[in-house]
Amino acid sequence: MPLMFLNGTAMSGGADHHLVGDATLVGRTTTAPRYRFHAVGGRYPALEDVGDGGAAVEGEVYDLSYEQLREVLLPGEPDGLELGVIELADGSGSLAMVLRREYATLPPLTDISDLASWRAYQEQA
Repeated sequence: MPLMFLNGTAMSGGADHHLVGDATLVGRTTTAPRYRFHAVGGRYPALEDVGDGGAAVEGEVYDLSYEQLREVLLPGEPDGLELGVIELADGSGSLAMVLRREYATLPPLTDISDLASWRAYQEQA
């Protein structure tokens, strides 16, 4: 089963956590420090791979079935995101939702990389 890194509302305790179904939480971790972290219209987070100069973003990794991913989680994601492969802090890879390249300048993006946490952003918003 694929590993899926979640960093927004589908994390434990979030409004969309039901989208992961009965998937097993593998652990809490961060990405490698190569991502800018954005709030898209203040509604959802997005990772953007920038290589050098990025931040290590907090999240959770789940062992998610392909069926749950295909039938439930992906259809629940906003249009500004797409499925990608990211690098985690330990150098391993994981599936994750990332900012669509064509959306990088269209919606209002707020860089929240200094917070590196969707929960921290929501608490201050």
